[in-house]
Amino acid sequence: MDTWPDLTWPGLDAVAAEARAFAAGWAGQRASLATILGSRGLIDAASVAVVTGQQPAVGGGPFYTLVKIAHACALAGQLRQRGVLAQPVFWCASEDHDAGEASHADLIKRSGDLRRVSVALPLARASLRFCPASSWWDALVERCRNDLSTNISAATWLDARRPQADEGMGAWLCRLVEELFSAHGLICVEAHRLRPLWRDVMDQALTDWPTAALAATRQAVLAAGHQDAFGPLLDPPVFMDASDGRRLLTLAEAQRGFAADVDRLSPGAALRPLFQQAALPAALYVAGPGECAYHRFLAPLHAHFGLPRQRLVPRCSLTLLPIPCRRAITRWGGTVADILAGGHAPTRPSPAATVLAGFDAELEYLRIEAETAEVDRQNRLRAGHRRLSRERDRLARSLARSDLRAAGLPPWGSLASYLLPRGQRQERSLSLFQVLWENGPEIAERLVTAAREAGPAGQGVVEIA
Repeated sequence: MDTWPDLTWPGLDAVAAEARAFAAGWAGQRASLATILGSRGLIDAASVAVVTGQQPAVGGGPFYTLVKIAHACALAGQLRQRGVLAQPVFWCASEDHDAGEASHADLIKRSGDLRRVSVALPLARASLRFCPASSWWDALVERCRNDLSTNISAATWLDARRPQADEGMGAWLCRLVEELFSAHGLICVEAHRLRPLWRDVMDQALTDWPTAALAATRQAVLAAGHQDAFGPLLDPPVFMDASDGRRLLTLAEAQRGFAADVDRLSPGAALRPLFQQAALPAALYVAGPGECAYHRFLAPLHAHFGLPRQRLVPRCSLTLLPIPCRRAITRWGGTVADILAGGHAPTRPSPAATVLAGFDAELEYLRIEAETAEVDRQNRLRAGHRRLSRERDRLARSLARSDLRAAGLPPWGSLASYLLPRGQRQERSLSLFQVLWENGPEIAERLVTAAREAGPAGQGVVEIA
């Protein structure tokens, strides 16, 4: 059985050596790739791509899309310093059609309150590449103006990059992030444009699918305690991709579709890593936790189809920390690490403690009295104890808020909700649109620097105004 992807990080020198070996063994169509991309950045036989990818969504998608790209740019730069011709590439998975995941953007107010902007996409069953970005633009901009602080220069910059007429969600996202990370030579491409480069592999997949090897790998991965990513991959997952809908095909339908018009066929998620290797010299792939997990199930594919496997690089995690938030955490006597680890608020001396101590002593006296009283009186005392306990808790909350106001502190819960919304990393909820609305394009370079410092699977914090 093929080995699972290695997620250990051997260091940059070892990875640079791997990348050189990968370039020497990759036999893809470099000239055709350069024509499709409109860039000659990968035409040299010694060049490799550091790839990352994500599907678009309202507002562009979650913040971790920018984190992935920044990590790919940082890694490509580090390889170039070691003499490798490395180019960062963003694979925009706009062939996806999950409208439920793509039809909203989450904004986080400094108070920690989360606001969701949901939009009914006009082509709910079609690939996101067919959905115009203009369908959500005005609604999202209006909500940003109402709920967020506005950085005038950043908002003006974004407005100058509003979607063009009928520009698809994927095309707009590519245009935006390619400009944001232009200093790093980022190349963005929507996956459907690369279809001519994977026709041969599509043909092989439709005629020689390694069902038995995939089943054995799935059994081993599940036995190791991992969650099932795809279910039984009895046939290659192939879709018919049209403007009126994206439909999963049976094997026979896919074979007929290949003969009729192969460029209308779209790969499912299980085929995507394979087709990336056919189209791009992807020596490294910067992957999120979910992607790292599902690659375990696909271990047999690369060897079966004669394609070199890329090195998976677990992406870093970055958190945006407003300076007032950092100062408040310090005044609390806590740390950002406390919040990101899900820790409780630090204990602070409170003037209210004396008042509550007296209240608590009386409640304890009442509880003891209730235990020794006759039955009728005991029930009344216990009921009174419950009512007074509720009043005591309300008083404690009120006094705590008063103490915080007197100390000039926001509630610890608000700080935690901004940095860890819904108990998850900020990058999973926060919309990248908000990141740009509040910080402008300059944030891109700061993210690349933070990703370089954090490294694979590392964590970093980026302070913002």
